Amino acid sequence: MRQVQLRILSFAALGFLLSTVSVAAKPPTDPAFIRERGRCAMRGTCGRKGAFGGALPCPDNDLAATSSDPIFLSMLSQICGPDFSPTTCCDISQLQTLMTSLSQAEPLLATCPGCHNNFKNFYCHFTCSPDQSQWMAVTETQEVKTGDEVKTAVKQLEVNIGKTFGQGFFNSCKDVKFGATNGYAMDLIGGGAKNYLSFLRYMGQERALGSPFEITYPDPSPDTAPEEFDSPILSPQFENMTIVPFNNKPLSCSSSDLNARCACLDCPQVCTTLPYLPSPKELASRRCYVGKMSCFAFSLVIIYAVGLVLFVLGLGYVEAAKRKWKASAGAGGAGVGGFHWPRWTRPGRSGYDRVPLEDPNITGAGGGGVLVDSPEPSSPVISTHGSSGGPSRSASGSRSNEPSQQRLVGASSTSQIFDSGRSSLTFPDNQRRRNTDLSLLDPSSDSLASSAGPNPFFQPRIYPLNTYLSRFFFNLGLVVSRAPFLTLAVCFLFCGLANLGWAKFEVEKDPVRLWVAKGSQSALAKEEFDKNFGPFYRTEQIFVYNARPLTSKTVPQGVATEQIVFDEDARPVLSWDRLKWWSTVEADIRSLKSYPNNYTLSDVCFSPQTEPKPPTDSSACVVQSLMGYFADSLEDLSERTWASALDSCATSPATCLPGSGQPMNPKLLLGGIPPSNEEEDGEDSVRVRASEAKALVVTYVVRNSLDKEVVEKAEEWEKSLEGYLKTLAAVDGVAREGWGLEVAYSTGLSLEEELNKSSNTDIPIVVLSYLVMFFYVSLNLGSSGAGLLKSLGKGILALAHGISNLFSLIPVPELIGGRRTRGRSRSGSITLSLAGSTAGLGTYLKRQLFVESKFLLGLWGIAIVLLSVSTSVALCSAAGIRVTLIIAEVIPFLVLAIGVDNVFILSHELDEQNVRAYSSGLRPGNVFSYAEQGDEDLPPAEERVARALGRMGPSILLSCLCEASAFSLGALVGMPAVRNFAIYAAVAVLINTLLQVTIFTSAMSMDLKRIESNRIDCMPCLKLPPDSSMDLSATVSEGLIARFIRTRYAPFLLLKAVKYFVLALFSGLFVLSWIGARHIHLGLDQRLALPADSHLIKYFNALDNYLDVGPPVYFISKGLNVTNRSTQRQLCGRFTTCDSLSLANVLEAERKRPEASFIAEPPAVWLDDFFQWMNPLLEDCCRVRRRDPTLFCAPTDSSAICRPCLEDQEPPWTITLEGLPEGPEFLRYLDQWLASPTDETCPLGGKASYSSAISRENTSVLATHFRTYHTPLKSQSDYINAMASSERIAKELSHRTGGEVVPYSLFYVFFDQYSTISSVARQVLTLALLAVFFVTGGVLGSWRTGGAVILTCFLTVINVLGVMGIWGISLNAISLVNLVISVGIAVEFCSHIARAFMGASAGGIPRQHPASSKDRDERARAALNDVGSSVLSGITFTKLIGISVLALTRSKLLEVYFFRMWLTLIISGALHGLVFLPVALSFLGGQGYALNSEDEDWIGAAVGTRYDHEGRPFMADEDDDDSVDSDRFY
Repeated sequence: MRQVQLRILSFAALGFLLSTVSVAAKPPTDPAFIRERGRCAMRGTCGRKGAFGGALPCPDNDLAATSSDPIFLSMLSQICGPDFSPTTCCDISQLQTLMTSLSQAEPLLATCPGCHNNFKNFYCHFTCSPDQSQWMAVTETQEVKTGDEVKTAVKQLEVNIGKTFGQGFFNSCKDVKFGATNGYAMDLIGGGAKNYLSFLRYMGQERALGSPFEITYPDPSPDTAPEEFDSPILSPQFENMTIVPFNNKPLSCSSSDLNARCACLDCPQVCTTLPYLPSPKELASRRCYVGKMSCFAFSLVIIYAVGLVLFVLGLGYVEAAKRKWKASAGAGGAGVGGFHWPRWTRPGRSGYDRVPLEDPNITGAGGGGVLVDSPEPSSPVISTHGSSGGPSRSASGSRSNEPSQQRLVGASSTSQIFDSGRSSLTFPDNQRRRNTDLSLLDPSSDSLASSAGPNPFFQPRIYPLNTYLSRFFFNLGLVVSRAPFLTLAVCFLFCGLANLGWAKFEVEKDPVRLWVAKGSQSALAKEEFDKNFGPFYRTEQIFVYNARPLTSKTVPQGVATEQIVFDEDARPVLSWDRLKWWSTVEADIRSLKSYPNNYTLSDVCFSPQTEPKPPTDSSACVVQSLMGYFADSLEDLSERTWASALDSCATSPATCLPGSGQPMNPKLLLGGIPPSNEEEDGEDSVRVRASEAKALVVTYVVRNSLDKEVVEKAEEWEKSLEGYLKTLAAVDGVAREGWGLEVAYSTGLSLEEELNKSSNTDIPIVVLSYLVMFFYVSLNLGSSGAGLLKSLGKGILALAHGISNLFSLIPVPELIGGRRTRGRSRSGSITLSLAGSTAGLGTYLKRQLFVESKFLLGLWGIAIVLLSVSTSVALCSAAGIRVTLIIAEVIPFLVLAIGVDNVFILSHELDEQNVRAYSSGLRPGNVFSYAEQGDEDLPPAEERVARALGRMGPSILLSCLCEASAFSLGALVGMPAVRNFAIYAAVAVLINTLLQVTIFTSAMSMDLKRIESNRIDCMPCLKLPPDSSMDLSATVSEGLIARFIRTRYAPFLLLKAVKYFVLALFSGLFVLSWIGARHIHLGLDQRLALPADSHLIKYFNALDNYLDVGPPVYFISKGLNVTNRSTQRQLCGRFTTCDSLSLANVLEAERKRPEASFIAEPPAVWLDDFFQWMNPLLEDCCRVRRRDPTLFCAPTDSSAICRPCLEDQEPPWTITLEGLPEGPEFLRYLDQWLASPTDETCPLGGKASYSSAISRENTSVLATHFRTYHTPLKSQSDYINAMASSERIAKELSHRTGGEVVPYSLFYVFFDQYSTISSVARQVLTLALLAVFFVTGGVLGSWRTGGAVILTCFLTVINVLGVMGIWGISLNAISLVNLVISVGIAVEFCSHIARAFMGASAGGIPRQHPASSKDRDERARAALNDVGSSVLSGITFTKLIGISVLALTRSKLLEVYFFRMWLTLIISGALHGLVFLPVALSFLGGQGYALNSEDEDWIGAAVGTRYDHEGRPFMADEDDDDSVDSDRFY
């Protein structure tokens, strides 16, 4: 917008005419009125109507007169052209009025010769035509007193215009642009008319500042055909009186005549048509659908269904063939229940050195096996049952009470296992299922050599990297356990020094610096704009609407957000009383003073009239308010007239200018304006029904600057304004309580303050999360929680036993190890009897509560998390990386969820080490008596802690490396808030892992010593009496979850039928997720970053609902020499020699396809207005001294000493650009134009409109911008598409002009990420998955297992993407980082299980072996038994508890993009890690290796491994022996 004073545009000046009814022809007032050629209808001047009224012509039906006055003839020739007839119906005074009116309309129309000449032609004939009486007549007169004389003057005049001329006149002018206002000249001279009659009637309406008399234009007669309206019409009122409509041939703007041809901007007919470009909506409508399902989704479903059917059929065929083969093999004497396996040969030099699960010649169904006939001697394999005295299974699968046989390497009795003539050997289910107690024979043993070659059984594989890592962590654990206090001192010293970085701690609050990538194209465009043209204005905006919403809806795309929507039938927001009240509110705001410097609006506002100085009062400030239509006063209005006055001003903004002088678009002042009512107003109506608007919009424009003092002054006043508006908009404020109005507002400070508010309100949530996690960790760390539950259970049973003994009514079975016995015991079990006195129960419970609890250890775990967060923040702050609000809110939750996982893993592994230690040194005793155990029986506590760290350290390192790698890749995202978050998260994870393997390991060592010395938790200086101690083996109890996984879940999951079902299920889940992922939209609703009760949410809702004007967009041009004529033709649009695809013409062409370009308004082309300013016809614009043309005249200089700049220049100024300046002369005129004020004498002055649009240097123009407006943008996709369209246009303009053209709008910097985020997401996720694959494969030593892990992670991420599409979570930089985080977190659900799988049975057997499938099943089951409960309780539950607290946050951003996404990630990760991964490993897993030094002792591994549950004090149920073989479907 620019300052324009157009109070009098022409002699038929602007007035309000929105006539809604047809106008019938009226007879002349004089019955003797004669219509004939050469006769007048009016002539001369008969006075004025009021002191400030225009001159009124006199009725005159006499003949036209020929003048001989040379002055008159010269003026007539100058105004109307040399061909105009000297016989006229006007005098010299009328010519002078005509000249003044046409000169004032000249700036609006001079750019289009066709419109300009049609305009002059019509009004010259209107004023002076000798044939006036043929097409006009005076229908009403009035008496006017001039001095003492009373004259009769014209009051109403009827004019008949032929349709040919009228339509041609209108068509030549309807598209003429007025660049200063980014609008149309028709809006100013014709009130936005839609046809020629409305255009003429608008100009003819009598008005104080318009026409001094009424001019009517009758409709064509209903009985007259349109083509006949141009012909003479017989007057119905008078005989022999014929009306001949004025129907001169109009000039066409597309004519080849230079006196008529207009440029493309003003005449679409001459524009070059751009190639067809479909809009985003068109592209979306072209998508293929089958019903309501897209063709892509439909194809995926069909492919999945067909694949599933084929898979089931193929599987059934294979199983049927296998049964048939078994039946035929059994009939051939293969053995009882068996068949011949393909002969297994010793693998080549493949690196495998592990023994197979069982001899390849031994097989059996139902759990047994026999050694089938073979031409080669079979290798001796030892059959054993894990517990003495237990039954074994025969080859047929039946139970046998025969004692099991066990032979070790070198035993002399191994020959007894062979039967004469038929080598048969039984294999108990227990042994095959658990893959334990296998005899691994040294291939170098001579006793086993035979003529058939060396024995094919080998020792366990050893992976050097695993060996190194295990030893490293073992040694590290040993060092920190033996010197815990030194370890704590060193770690605390390191953290203390690192925390000195807090001195450089800074919080980034600037939204632009938070969400805009520094090197992005939009960020560079913003820097260029701010540097060359100054920063964009600060705006304070207020919406006022009825308080109570009738309906509500949600945003169709992105995350659901409530919006306020009003029923169309709701009453208007304005009434006379409300308007009076609002005028007092605006008066209060204008007088509002800030604290402490008492700044007012006039001190901080933007005022183009006075820039760079502030105005003397607020009347000159740019304030977009309807009060500006009334000069900020309602004195001249009443309850009866205010509505029509408002409608009139909204229809013709140029007639109701505010103090700033800028015409105000009603769409910027009022929202929800109803469309014109054609039934009421007539189809020609252009009346804007502003008084019926649903919302009032007020905008205060405040200066912005790179100068901090200017900004601080503005911010101080904004604080006062925000306080005033907060009181006004309160629930109990005067707006709602007194007037039933809702007030929504935003100031320049609002966004930053509201973003900061959400951080402060969530501090209690962070504290609550840590407290909840502390209690969970303390109660469930290791097996303390399960032990406490068991203690309570034992207490209840003991109480029941005492009561039964007392009353002899309730028999209680004897318990062995807390389980019913069935006439047998297991080796190594603890015999617990309840025969003792119940007096020991209290002592037992006391030990569980005070000694076995681990509150202090849990506190250490939580303290390490806090220390990790603090240290990471300090280190990153020292490196200059600022903290963001997201970091402050999320990092504590993230590190808590990740850090506690490792605490559980280490604590559970230490329990396993204790089980082995206690079992090996156990001396059974009574239930509450402590068996004295010497130091030689138990390994030292430090060694057990070191072994736990040595075994789980590589897994923790694997998780840490994967998570840190994934987080670090998040730093590739350019958005500073996201990049900083990724860096902080990676550093926090690394530091947390370092502190866990040092400080927490030391804490575990001290806590273990405390327990074994019977000291009280949290008060280790106190010790329970010795007689209250118990068996050490009773201090570790198998958890309920671990027991369920071992006895129920793992055997069931690895059934063959269940495995196939899992594959089918997760394949279907993958298909559904892929379909859901395609429904993800781009964007980030800014309302989500705000607290739920923020006043800005209400403001953004009102902005979407009521503001029907899009944001401005600037096309910045750099690197062009605008002083050169060829460059000028590449930029201009208002001249006939401008390039057809010049910058201005392309922008105009794009405006004509707004659905694709999102451009709604004509461009403001400074070059066009600059050249028009030099037009000699505009005598009050560019002026120089007559005596010295090198000196420019000031606006106040007399016209007697000044002349137009190019008045006498040769060649003269023309519409072809000939005669216009170039080179240094161009710059001289340009500087004067930019200093020329924009006022009523010359609205084309450049100071107000373009002084900030051009960046000048001494001898050149550095940069310029061309302004236009976007269409109203309502959704995130609208903003993204609008920006993409502008970038496309700028790229094409750069190619055509040879310079650099970049688009800039205020919102571009926030949406720049979406131009590349899809490709960046694919790249980052691919890199993250590849990084995890290489890290996992390298650390685990198996690319197959690494592939299974990465497949699981990939499916987890796809699942999260699918839920995002279903849950309405948009893709943006925040959700992208969460997706990268999901890769790292998914690894944590997989890494421990994968490593346990690699180490199960000391690595298993090669894949070439026929029994390798069984081996992988057993190893997958062993992995679940080993770490499944830790993954569920220590990883899944801890993360769920940690993240569930985020549901209480007031920030929608945290709720949607962190709580929802992380909840999805945790559930999906747990399902894939605990369900899909074991199945995938059973199919894809590679051969493993010995995890620790004990397993590397292959002879020791032959007699027992850590996976043998028979060596645990918590015994498996007897029905554990009845688990189903994984090869069966039932």
